[in-house]
Amino acid sequence: MGVKIAIDDFGAGYSNFERLLDYQPDILKIDACLVKNIVTDTYSKDVVQTIVSFAKAQGIKTVAEYVESEAIYDIVKEMGVDYSQGYYFGKPDAL
Repeated sequence: MGVKIAIDDFGAGYSNFERLLDYQPDILKIDACLVKNIVTDTYSKDVVQTIVSFAKAQGIKTVAEYVESEAIYDIVKEMGVDYSQGYYFGKPDAL
């Protein structure tokens, strides 16, 4: 049909590994709650790395939410996250 499926806020609430079985998505947007502390919290960093490794093995693209600093960006880039979004790149504009 030519559409792609993305799971938003992956790793929080109802956006979990069970959803992968249900939808077989093309894109995972890794939730901000997992990304925001990866500079100082090795547990968060390991969880994000696990998600990225799994996604790579399945051919799923990844997006890191809440990339608020160069330090966070450097880490997710090194992990192999495909895309990043957050205030590091720019704040939302009012319409």
